[in-house]
Amino acid sequence: MKKKNNKTIIGVDHGYGYTKGTHTILKSGVDKLIIEPPFNDDLLVFQDKVYAVGQKRGQMQTEKTKTIDYYILTLATIASEMKQAKKTRLNDVVIAAGLPYSFMSSQGPAFQKYLGKNKKVDFKYEGVKYSIGISGVKLFPQGFPMIAYELSEDKEEVKVADIGSRTIDVLTFINGKPIYDKCFSLDRKGTLDCVDMIEKYFLTKFSETISENKIQDLLQNKKVNLPPEQIKFVKELIRNYVDEILMELEVRGIKNNVVYCGGGATVVKNYHGNLPAGCIIKDDIYANAKGYEELAADML
Repeated sequence: MKKKNNKTIIGVDHGYGYTKGTHTILKSGVDKLIIEPPFNDDLLVFQDKVYAVGQKRGQMQTEKTKTIDYYILTLATIASEMKQAKKTRLNDVVIAAGLPYSFMSSQGPAFQKYLGKNKKVDFKYEGVKYSIGISGVKLFPQGFPMIAYELSEDKEEVKVADIGSRTIDVLTFINGKPIYDKCFSLDRKGTLDCVDMIEKYFLTKFSETISENKIQDLLQNKKVNLPPEQIKFVKELIRNYVDEILMELEVRGIKNNVVYCGGGATVVKNYHGNLPAGCIIKDDIYANAKGYEELAADML
């Protein structure tokens, strides 16, 4: 949350796997409930309808405006950020958000309209009533905040690979200008595609399922309660995934002096021995949301 010209800018990173603010994160899953349970955890009430937010991973939607899910996720993230700031009421809120680079032209205007469709929003999240007035929406390509940060370091050439849950977004700037044939998105190459692949091969190999939570822990190189041979098998699949995406980027001319960011940057760090010269890992999962706020503040 950032103040500028009497406006409150709130960055929201609408990932296909997780939705992030600058301090908060929740799974990008929404369930509409028939009745309101006698609990408050993860519950959002909006326009007399009740939603359970962030309890599971949602389906990867080609267009985020097709259902109300990402609107509800936006409200939950804004409420979480307001809770951090000890606020329940805000006027002149500017939502700063992003989309994959390749989706910006076709989906950007609709997503901007979708996020800003209600100028006055009253809702309840986890038992607390919130009221916000939305005065604008600023939209940026995913990964662009890292480009802006690196350019501020007076670098002549900047290449960023933002590895998300669904897409890998690549942006290349030379002397402050985008190089269009090296700005692209790789769809269905993100970390959730790695998770789905592991689930499939694990079932084939061991005739049993593995939970997504355990796979996510292994992606982060955390300890899990599994037999050693199963851990070894999953880690080998993760290494293969990392090798494949790095090879695909290299084929497209993205090899040296690359800044890796997004949730998948940690996976690259954990499972690739030696990155090419000049490559950097920026594994702050809140980086896009923070960057959207900074970019929106600059525009204001």
